[in-house]
Order: sequence, then C-alpha cells, then structure tokens
Amino acid sequence: MDVGAWLKGLGLEEYIESFAENGVDLALLCELTNDDLKDLGVARLADRKRLFKGIDALLESERTGSTPTSPSTAPVNERRQVTVLFADLAGFTRLSNELDAEETHAILNRYFETVDGIVQAYGGTVDKHIGDNVMAVFGAPIAHTDDPQRAVRAASEIHQSMNNLSQEVGHNLAAHIGIASGQVVASTTGSDTHREYTMTGETVNLASRLDDLAKAGETLVSETVWRAVSRIAVCSSRGQIAVKGFDKEVEVWAVRDLAAVPEPAHQASIVGRRPELCQFTGLLDAALEQAMGHTLLVRGEPGIGKTRLIEEFIRIADNLGFAAHKALILDFGVGKGQDAIRGLVRSLLAVSDGDNENAKEAAARRARNANLVSKNNLVFLYDLLDVRQPRDLHSIFDAMDVETRRQGACATVAELIQHGASPQPLLIVVEDFHWADEIVLRHLTDIARVSAESPVVLVMTTRVEGVILEKEWLASLRGCPLTTIELQPLRPEEAMRLAAELAATDVGAVEAIVARAEGNPLYLEQLMQNLSDISAHELPDTIQGVVLARIDRLSRKDRDAIRAASVLGQRFSLPALQSLLKDPDYNCIALLEHRLVRPEGPDYLFAHALVREGVYGSLLKASGRDLHARAADFYAEHDKVLYAQHLDRASSADAPQAYLAAAREQTDGTRYEDALRLVRRALEIASSDESFELQLLEGETN
Repeated sequence: MDVGAWLKGLGLEEYIESFAENGVDLALLCELTNDDLKDLGVARLADRKRLFKGIDALLESERTGSTPTSPSTAPVNERRQVTVLFADLAGFTRLSNELDAEETHAILNRYFETVDGIVQAYGGTVDKHIGDNVMAVFGAPIAHTDDPQRAVRAASEIHQSMNNLSQEVGHNLAAHIGIASGQVVASTTGSDTHREYTMTGETVNLASRLDDLAKAGETLVSETVWRAVSRIAVCSSRGQIAVKGFDKEVEVWAVRDLAAVPEPAHQASIVGRRPELCQFTGLLDAALEQAMGHTLLVRGEPGIGKTRLIEEFIRIADNLGFAAHKALILDFGVGKGQDAIRGLVRSLLAVSDGDNENAKEAAARRARNANLVSKNNLVFLYDLLDVRQPRDLHSIFDAMDVETRRQGACATVAELIQHGASPQPLLIVVEDFHWADEIVLRHLTDIARVSAESPVVLVMTTRVEGVILEKEWLASLRGCPLTTIELQPLRPEEAMRLAAELAATDVGAVEAIVARAEGNPLYLEQLMQNLSDISAHELPDTIQGVVLARIDRLSRKDRDAIRAASVLGQRFSLPALQSLLKDPDYNCIALLEHRLVRPEGPDYLFAHALVREGVYGSLLKASGRDLHARAADFYAEHDKVLYAQHLDRASSADAPQAYLAAAREQTDGTRYEDALRLVRRALEIASSDESFELQLLEGETN
C-alpha cells in the first residue's frame, strides 16, 4: 500500500498530488503535524482530523506487529452473514508422534501455505491457525453474493491438493473440513497487547463441530450451506445429528462432489420484460437480414433478473437458428484455462471443460483444416486451448514478448468468431462485465468490432458498479453499434404474478412481500422462500450477502456514511447525515454513483428498502445506539417526534419524557391518533414514576 492508495481509502484522494510532490511516504506520515498538513494544502479541519485518525491506525499496526490495512477495506465491528470453513489435517497427532519436531513443523507450514493460498484464491480470508487447523471466513471483511459456493469450491480444491502435497512431503496427508453459514459478530477483539479481527457466534462453533465430525477427505456442511450450494454440488444427507454445544439436533450434509454441470435453478416463467425481449428479437432479426450484428449491454443491480433474461435471450436465439456461446468473467479462483476468453474458445470449438489434451489438440487440428484460424494465428490457438505447442511453433511462441502474444490472442479469438458465423449466426454471451480486466476488455473490443461486420450478436451483463469501467471501454469501440438496456424493477402487477408462481399463500401475505421486495426478483424469491424470516423482520442470508457485497466495495468514509444513513431511516437529509458523521463537508456522490441512494426532493432515499434493512441489520447494538443518540442530538431542536424515537432506539432513559413532549405537540395540532401512538410507546418503556402523566394524556387523547 502506498500513500496514494492510503489517501484514496480515506476518501482524500484530492491530496494525492500534493503529498507526492512533497515526497511524503508512509514512514514520513507518522511525523506530520497539524501545521505540516496545512502546508500540504489540507485546509479543512475535518480532513486533518481524518488524516490523523488514519495515521493513528498505522502507528497501532506498527506497535502490534499486525499488517496495516488499507482504510478502504479496513474492517469495522458489525454483524455479518458469513460462511466459516474449518480444515484440519487428518491423523496429525499420530503423524507428529512418528516424526521429529522439525519435520512436523515443515509439513505443517506447507499445509498452511497450501490451504491459505486456496482460501485466498476463492475470495476468503484466513482468520487464524489453531494447531493443525485453518479457520477461514468467506464474507468478511469483504462479502460476495456467493460466499457459500466459494467456500465449498475451496474445500474441494483443498482435498484435491492433498495428493500433490503428500507426494511432496513423503507422507500420506488428508484433510477433513466443516462449513457453516449464518450470522456472526465480526470485530476486532483482544487486549492492549494483542488485537485481531475475528468472528464469534454460533456459526463458528457449528463449523468447528462439523469439522470434528468429518472423516478424512470429507467435507460436512450445515443445512444453510447445502441450500446455497445444492445447484453446484452433489451432496448426501447425514440426517439429524446431535452436535456438542447445540440444544437441537442439526441437519448435516456431506459434499460428495462438485456437479459437472450445475443443476438449473427452478425457473418461474419470465414475467414482464416484454420491451427488452422485443428489442433483443429485433437485433437478432436485423443480424439475419443484414449479416451485420450488434453489441448489447444489459445493466442492472444484483438480483434484478439479468441472468434470467439472458436465459430467455438464448432460447429466442436458438429458435431463430443462432448458435449460442457463453463466457463468465470471474473475480476469484480463476485457475489456468478457466478464464472467460479461454472458456469461450473451447465453446466455439466444441471442447468441453473435462476434455483432455488430446481432445484439445484434435480441436486445434480441426480448426486448422477448416481454416477457422489463419496459419499465423495457429500458435495463439494452441495457447488459448492450453495445449503443447507443436515443434514447429514452439520456438516461435517462446520468442514472442507479452504484448505480441496478447495481440495475437485477440486476433485469433476474433477470427474464430468471424469464421464461426459463416455457416450459422452466433450469439456470444459474456456475463459479469464489471469484473473484466484489461486483457478481457481488449478481447471484448475486438469481438464487438467483428460483431459489427458479421451476423454476430454480443450480449454482456454488468452491475451498476461497472459503469465507470464501461465508460472507458466504450471509448475503444469507435462507432461499433451498441445498445444498453437498463433493467428496472418489476411493476407491482408483474411482481404479484411472479410471487403467485413462487409460492401459494394468502393474497395479503403476497402483497406484503411484493411491497417489501420493491420489484427485485431475487429479493422477492428469497422473501417468499423465507416466510419465517419475514415475520421476524430479518433478512434471508442471500439478500444480506447481496447487500453487503455492494457496501463492502465502498471507501471507509462512504461505508460509514451508508451505515449512519440506515439509522436515519429509508429517507434522510444530508445535514442529518453530516451531523452523525461529524463531517460537515460530506456529500453523497459515491452513494449515488453506486445507486445505493437516490435524490428525493431536498433529501435522499435508499434505492431499495432491503438495502437499508441489510445495512442496518449489520450494525452491532452498541454502534446502533451510539448513532441513534447522535441522531437524537440533531433532531432535538428540529423534530420532537424524531428526537423521541431516536432516544428510544438509543435506549436512553430520557425517551419517555421526550415521547410525552412529542405527544403533547401532536395533540396541540389535533393529531390525536399520532399522539396516542406515541403515548402508548412511551408507556411500554416508562418507569412507574413516569407513567402517571402519560396515562393522563392517554385518557385525554382517547
């Protein structure tokens, strides 16, 4: 981490140039004074205070010997939905008795290196090493929408890696693994001499117990994990098992294998999206008539239905005679040959993921014989297929520099698509454009250009956070035809139809769920499947993961802001938010850019009620009370009702009297029903000494 990244994490990137010009590095930061900061152009007091807090964090990390954390990803204490993985070496006690301490230590270190690397490759975090055990967390401090799947994939790779590790160390090694998902308290804990960021809660205990129950080479998962991974993993039920430390028996599942082809999720018939389907069909018709294609970008927030719409696109294209090829851009765990472009090449050449090198070499020969790639590009085709270069090409490939190889690979993929579209029009689908790196973007540019001149329709999906990347990429298209579809929430009548298909329940319950989901199909589906959570005003884990995955990619300053805003409610004012943050200069630009909030007159409104619920639900009780107390201070002179309500949520002893004053104000304005509601809430929390006046006012109001 350099000073520039550090400043950006603090939300103070405007000072990067000044710090660089004056030679301020990380070491010099700790020596800066208030006057030094003024000389560097940091005029605002709030900015100087923020800088000193960041410097204190650096000093603390140096004192404790921990690794400094970028302020943009610095963890905060909160409640989170996570997936916890425990991985133990089977028979380690026996092995350590057979070997001397030095050899045992060496084996253990290699085991930790292997497991830690796999966990990190799949987006997880190693929480700690305990003896021969690795505790890993998926979902903190950074959440993803598919953390249970990441954990199970990591577990599978850990088991596979044991064969190579056994050969390396000369002893038969195997791991046993337990995985559980649920809510934990993620926090920095410890003493003055040692502090660490870790997870506590029932989920951690359950994962540890499942690890104890698992046999060598086995992964046991909780029911919550099984539900989340049932499409991508083959599991067998172990039934209800008594687990130490848990009052009730726990449903346990054993992961037998990852599914070669993920089971398709149950799909209700597509609801709404008629304009989008007509627009797409028109692009296909034009490609057939004119032998010229188009690029289509489908943008929308997580859960809005992009993947479901793409499935319908593929069905329509198939009926019109198009051959469809899909590629998925991943942000994690991308092993050799697993990236989106190589996957697309294999699809174009009818090579399956499980095919061996002989099958890939045969595909390369077929492509050469059919003139799908030119002679000069054959060397790049072999590389894209991850097979050995023929003798006559090996030296040529080795002599090339990196840039030449990249240009050749882009040209080869474009050539494959161009020639592939001759006998049959093509639909190329690339999902999750927002994860694309520079290499993938270059390929997509060339594919878009080929599409403009051939019967090829390129369709890409992206989330709202990909807008900045998208703008940069669009500049490279140079006039290639492109259409953007911005997916909007379903209309109420459409959401009602979808809800009716998802579950049979009474109309009143469906209407309540539809209203809460606000037209987001994923939210609606998860709420329908978790009716008990709805009655308890809790969010299903899936939704919590989607919300936190969006929040975690904000800077620390903006994450603090969105949490503070959740305390203020679905609608909030900028002055109120600035007051809670103690930052009179804060603006909501980043929250607007990430479409977490939207303007509403002079105020701001959360883009979705469930986003606000997910953020608010992540607050620890103490943090929530503190923010509510700050909100009460802000509203003390502005709004007696809000003042009382925030005092109530702050668990303040002053709340009953504040409610009394607010209720009297309502009666003075002849708003008797509102006054009665306030009085009754006050009576619920008031002491016996405070009840008399409240009861009198209740009687007057009735």
